Amino acid sequence: MDRKTYEKTTAKEFIGRKVKSLVALTSGRYKFPAGTIFAISDKYNGFDLWSDPCPHCGVSASINKVPPRNVELI
Repeated sequence: MDRKTYEKTTAKEFIGRKVKSLVALTSGRYKFPAGTIFAISDKYNGFDLWSDPCPHCGVSASINKVPPRNVELI
């Protein structure tokens, strides 16, 4: 997603929407491969994202402050 779209869209419009990561993302505990599907939970200095549950174990994890250029809306 480009920066212009990110800046002109409100947090309320983003929350709950699904995105796909374009690059591998790393949080303090987890590494998410490119192509992981997330739900947007907040917009502040980037996106706060929750991953879809793992199909094998059911774990869902979050990552914060993801730059908009690293994801695309689906």
